[in-house]
Amino acid sequence: MDRGKTELDAIDRRIIRLLVEDASRSNNELAERVGLSPAPLSRRLARLYAAGIIRQTVVIDPKAAGIGFQAFVEVTLERTASKVGQRFIELVSRMPEVVECHTVAGDFDFLLKIAVRDVADYKRLLWSEFEQIAEIKTLRSTILLDSPKIHTGVAP
Repeated sequence: MDRGKTELDAIDRRIIRLLVEDASRSNNELAERVGLSPAPLSRRLARLYAAGIIRQTVVIDPKAAGIGFQAFVEVTLERTASKVGQRFIELVSRMPEVVECHTVAGDFDFLLKIAVRDVADYKRLLWSEFEQIAEIKTLRSTILLDSPKIHTGVAP
């Protein structure tokens, strides 16, 4: 299904808002809250998943999982050619410590979110892993102290 052509009606938008608020809601609860029976709700959910509008994900509590250090890393590449950027994306996609990768416009090319055990693990990542990527011109780190608001979805 073409993601750009999926039309969302008021019920679709309500389903999405309810899931953003609490993704653990059962299909029966969702159906009741939007005024549908379970079968039509399931068809709508299947359509929203197939269109890529809703993606299932698991949110991990970093501290509970032993992640003691997180940082945002601004990456500037030597060249901004498409092949160079694609190679960089492929390389960082293989690094489990890189939990987010965003292509951006501005003073740098990519914004990465890194999650590791501690500072020593971060140093290893920078000096061993990123050092291997010849296309990197500069790296600039911003250490994440706390995340008082995390919202994983945006309701249309």
